[in-house]
Amino acid sequence: MKRYLPIFIVIVFLALSCNRKVVNSYDSIRFVDDLLNDSLPAMQKLASAAGKSDGSIFLVGEPLECLSLSEEMMVFDGFDNVDARQVKDGLPDFAGETIVSLLDFANAPYDSLYPGEAGKLALREVAVRDALAAIDSSIRCKVIILCSSELAENGGDDISNFFEQIGCDVPVIYSTDSAFSYSETCFRIMREKNLFTHKIAYPVADLLMTVKSASTKPFETVSFEDRLVPSSFADTVGVFAPNTFVSYVQNKHKP
Repeated sequence: MKRYLPIFIVIVFLALSCNRKVVNSYDSIRFVDDLLNDSLPAMQKLASAAGKSDGSIFLVGEPLECLSLSEEMMVFDGFDNVDARQVKDGLPDFAGETIVSLLDFANAPYDSLYPGEAGKLALREVAVRDALAAIDSSIRCKVIILCSSELAENGGDDISNFFEQIGCDVPVIYSTDSAFSYSETCFRIMREKNLFTHKIAYPVADLLMTVKSASTKPFETVSFEDRLVPSSFADTVGVFAPNTFVSYVQNKHKP
């Protein structure tokens, strides 16, 4: 009987190996764990529809930072659109693209509303919820840029890990470096992953916003409306981002 023991051990070992699950070692937040445990098929369905070349670039975070980057990307010309050489060619680098600003009025400003360790944890959840709103939008998402150093520091890795877990191919661009060029990085990533629409048209801007929710959710995402902008906001969107606002209005009333 003893001569068969090694074979038995090998069989058991192989059986256990076949049934072993890959465990993600990232220390995720409870909100993400709950999504993965309770809503994984729904999350995977959202992921399967995102990250396609016909989607839109989402700028998510502090309203002023989103609007500032949107203004830059609407006219950004740092590359040759044909061969991607870093020279101007007189054509916006994001020609044919839709740039969606998801203005997080419900949670910003992050630095004053979320102090301390509890605040960092809260911000991690806000970041994931904002990213989830982007891929769950009726406007299909192909790239997410976090327009906030606070969100980048306290939620960027959470989003990346969450997307990896649900099989979402949407690149998430974030940095805490004030000198970081989101426009250049976005262009290079979209070029590398062949995410450009290749349409011959000027970039188009769209606007979404978060608002406090009356339901069990902490906030909801809706189409932008001036009347919903908090009174604490310094000025109108049209003043801060004229190119973005004009494009949004024209696109909204397009026949």
